Amino acid sequence: MPGDEVRASDLLGRRVYDASGRPLGKVTDLITRLDELGRERTVAVLVTPRRRGRLLGYERSSQRGPWLLAWLAKVLHRGTREVPWAEVRWER
Repeated sequence: MPGDEVRASDLLGRRVYDASGRPLGKVTDLITRLDELGRERTVAVLVTPRRRGRLLGYERSSQRGPWLLAWLAKVLHRGTREVPWAEVRWER
């Protein structure tokens, strides 16, 4: 159905709240998985409580690279976390 689709660009940077209305931060990335039909489905969002910026993948524990960049990303994006899609509440 037209209108049911949402673009990632519509979600990135939007403020997210928990179930009780407290702000969690802004969406910096979408996490998807393949469903049983092989289609990409958003299952969670990555939320950072601080300024929005490129994470360069260093928020993922499997990412390796220059230690200085990894340290800087860790400092700048501390508090970044994955929020399951079902728990996401959007700004009003």
